[in-house]
Amino acid sequence: MHYFAYCTWLHDAEMNRYAPEAKAIAKGYAANHALRFHAAADRADRGWCHFLGTAEAAGSKCYGVVFELDPTRFQEDYDDFERCCVTVYGEDGKMYDCWTYRLTRPGIAMRPPNFYWEHIPAGLKQFDFPQDYIDKVLATFDAAAPCPRADRPNPSAIPGKGAESR
Repeated sequence: MHYFAYCTWLHDAEMNRYAPEAKAIAKGYAANHALRFHAAADRADRGWCHFLGTAEAAGSKCYGVVFELDPTRFQEDYDDFERCCVTVYGEDGKMYDCWTYRLTRPGIAMRPPNFYWEHIPAGLKQFDFPQDYIDKVLATFDAAAPCPRADRPNPSAIPGKGAESR
């Protein structure tokens, strides 16, 4: 199955924590989608990545990487997130039917903690995305409310499914 990584899972270090068997297939973009940072629902303790696909994202492109994942990964649930399907336009000229995660109920625009955030610019750089896109992601991050516990440590060396362990 094809998975579209658009945020922290772009970075090898983070993808290897969650899905060490993942194989990168192609860089690409999802049309009419955008990367945003939001708290989950009414929570106010931290932000997460959100894959915005509403009218607000019309005309935008969310860049990322198509990965091949074991189909059993599609069954994995994470607190505050849902799976969605999207067509990704690969740099190789192919179109990919992918799935990814997005927040179920995005709350206020809020930055993620530093341990989470650091994977985003590292992944964008690792895959050599266009500088104007990287600048747009940085501006989106800067425009979001600060994370009240930005310097908190990663709560788990082994990724959990619950929000408190991620």
